[in-house]
Amino acid sequence: MDCFRQTAIGEAMNGYRPIVELMNTNFGIYGMAEIASCGNTYLQSGGQFKLPITILGAGGTSPDQALGAEHSQPFHAYIMGVPGLKIATAATPDAAYGITKSMIRDDGPCFLVFPVKLMKETKGTIDLGKCMPLKSVLIHSASDKSVENGNAATVLTYLHGVKEAQLVIDELNRMDLDIDLIDLRTLKPLDMGPIQASLERTHKLCILDESTRSGGVGATICSRVCEELFDLLDAPVVRLSMDDAPVPYASSMEREVVKRGADLVKAVTNLCPPPPVF
Repeated sequence: MDCFRQTAIGEAMNGYRPIVELMNTNFGIYGMAEIASCGNTYLQSGGQFKLPITILGAGGTSPDQALGAEHSQPFHAYIMGVPGLKIATAATPDAAYGITKSMIRDDGPCFLVFPVKLMKETKGTIDLGKCMPLKSVLIHSASDKSVENGNAATVLTYLHGVKEAQLVIDELNRMDLDIDLIDLRTLKPLDMGPIQASLERTHKLCILDESTRSGGVGATICSRVCEELFDLLDAPVVRLSMDDAPVPYASSMEREVVKRGADLVKAVTNLCPPPPVF
């Protein structure tokens, strides 16, 4: 992590806009002190120093990739408590490109995480001139009929969870269920606007989380929802998070630790039970 200590921070304080590419964000664990220094220095300088550092890399737990515990840690959750640091995720090529452009132009330290498989299997076109705001995005809207019948739920997710949720929408529809699917994209600061707008329709919330149950992203989101939007909930928030355990190499064991699309189907089914028949 000499790139942080000797180069990136110094360059940022002297007018440059360095970009640090970690390849796998878990390597950032060895630079935690420097990452924390980015945020602290930015806030403590009282505006005397700008810290326009962009840090990015692949993260989360990629399904069936046998990355094991060391390469599957939720580093994005580890750095949530760093003051002054903005944290975003991108599940599509256009989001990765557009958010990166916005972060480079930001005067503070920013961290972008994208799914491991994004580099291998996701293709798409991008607008080379477009900066994308750090905002949550509704990427699938539940039908009005499902909302009216109480058969819809709001699903918040990011990283690999976006594709996992998209893959089960048809299955849910065949069960007369539907979801408002929100790609969070910005974990810090958390964009509450789309979450509130969706809960005003569905009144049920499920979080498909790419971090552990203890101290994870889902825990932070659940706390914010309960503090600010509690009156909109008709049921307790469901959190589908990683178990507090190392992620195994074997895919069969990984499925027991890391929640995926099949778990989301069960959760939405439980949130939207059929009405009793008399």
